[in-house]
Amino acid sequence: MRTKTPQYSEKMLEAAGRLFGTRRFHEVRMEDVASEAEVSKGTLYRYFRDKDEMYLALLGRASDRLVELLCERVGQADGARAGLVALVDSVVMFFDDNPHVFDLIQRAEALRGPGEAFPWQPVRDEGVRLVGEVFQEARARGEFVVGEPDLVALMLLGGMRAVVRFGKKPRPSDLAERIVDNFLWGAASRGME
Repeated sequence: MRTKTPQYSEKMLEAAGRLFGTRRFHEVRMEDVASEAEVSKGTLYRYFRDKDEMYLALLGRASDRLVELLCERVGQADGARAGLVALVDSVVMFFDDNPHVFDLIQRAEALRGPGEAFPWQPVRDEGVRLVGEVFQEARARGEFVVGEPDLVALMLLGGMRAVVRFGKKPRPSDLAERIVDNFLWGAASRGME
C-alpha cells in the first residue's frame, strides 16, 4: 500500500475547491473531483472517506490559510487602527479571492452534529483574539478605548461578514479604512441642533 503524501492531498483539495466554487455541494461527485485532480477514484478514496470528509478538509485548509494571513498582516501593522485596517482588508481580500468559502462554512455548520468540532471555529476564535489584542494596544498607546471589547469584536467581525457577502463590487480601494473609521468613530452624526 502506498503512503499518503501531502502533495496528493493538496492536489485533490485544490480540485475540490475549484469544483465547489462553481457548483453546489450535491452537484459535485467524487468522480468529478478525481477527474479534475487527475487521480483515480481509488486514490481519492484513500485520502478522503467521502465527500463530507473532503469538504471539511477543504474548509479546514481555508481556515488555516486565513488565520495565517490575519496573524501576518495584523502583526506587521504599526498602531491599533492600522491593525484593524489590516485585519478588515485581509478578511475582505480572502473572501473575494475565495467566494465559495462562505458556502462551505454554511454547509459545514449544517453537517456538524452536537459536540463535533467545527473547522471554521479557529478563524472565528483568532479573529476575536486579534481584535481584542488590537483594542488592548489602542488603550496602551492612547489611540482609543473600547468599553466592551468582546462584544465590539463580535460586532466588527459580523459586520465585516455582511459587507463581504452583500457589499458592492468592485470594492473601493479604501474600503477597509472606511469600515474601520465608521466602526470606531461612528456612522451617524447628531441631528441638527
